[in-house]
Amino acid sequence: MVRLRAPTARVCERCGRREEWRDEGWRVAVDDGEPVVGERFCLHEWDINGTFAPVVESDA
Repeated sequence: MVRLRAPTARVCERCGRREEWRDEGWRVAVDDGEPVVGERFCLHEWDINGTFAPVVESDA
């Protein structure tokens, strides 16, 4: 059986902004009650490098 999965988190390589997938959209991550927003005017470069594998094969 083959299953597709989506990423659940991403980080900007330039400013450190972290986002998590919640409620059908990307939301800013929160650490100790504080949002991890990074730089306001950053053109975010997400840590997408081709190592994420969206296709998962299982023996079910």
